[in-house]
Amino acid sequence: MQTNRQCGFTLTELMITVALGMSVISSVLIGYLATYSGSVNTLANSKLTQEMTTLMNVMVEDIRRAGYSNNTVSTAAANPFNDTATTALAVFNNMASNTLQAGTGSGSCILYSYDRDQDGVVDANELFGFRLNAGVVEMRTTGVPANAPTCAGVGQWAELTDAGFMNVTTLTFSLAASECLNGREPDTVDNDGANGVDDVAEVDCYAMAPATGNITVETRQVTITLAAELTNDAFVRMSMTQNVRVRNDMVRIRP
Repeated sequence: MQTNRQCGFTLTELMITVALGMSVISSVLIGYLATYSGSVNTLANSKLTQEMTTLMNVMVEDIRRAGYSNNTVSTAAANPFNDTATTALAVFNNMASNTLQAGTGSGSCILYSYDRDQDGVVDANELFGFRLNAGVVEMRTTGVPANAPTCAGVGQWAELTDAGFMNVTTLTFSLAASECLNGREPDTVDNDGANGVDDVAEVDCYAMAPATGNITVETRQVTITLAAELTNDAFVRMSMTQNVRVRNDMVRIRP
């Protein structure tokens, strides 16, 4: 007689099979999670880059219009959008102490104006500016043309960034690359009393204070530095810098 035997897996073989299956599944899951995590980080970086690039472009395009007036004035110094006491481009250290910076200074707030409706008159909604306020970039939307410029206060500023998405850690407007030329030079006079000759250094009216009646021309270049991080993930961060050449030079007759 012939006996037929049926053979199956032993317990040891089953355990090895299950272990191998779990190992394969774990490897697949680890790869998936790594891919998913990488994709999330890539999307977060991309979104932050897009938001910061858009913000930078808005500031650059607006600031370069500073001082523009559609009306022809008798002299460049009579431009109402370049009045140093009220409307001209100015940089303040921050909104808290609100201190006006020198001609080549820097700060986290910039104010300026331009003739948006091209009527030659400074209107309340033609006073502009940007400032950093507790991690949020704000834009000035209105003001009082006759008042001295200020970066302090509320009610005249609108938020440009969402604090729930990103925290702006740095916003700096630097005028270090700006230049000021004194129209009186060369005048063959040693005005600075340095070496008995009329030297080139006397042309720079940022380095040497102009005298009453001197006509000066300021070429403003603003270097904007912007840095931010994601509110929910501070490890995702970036920074960028861009230079803005203000198209309208500021001409002044010094008091």
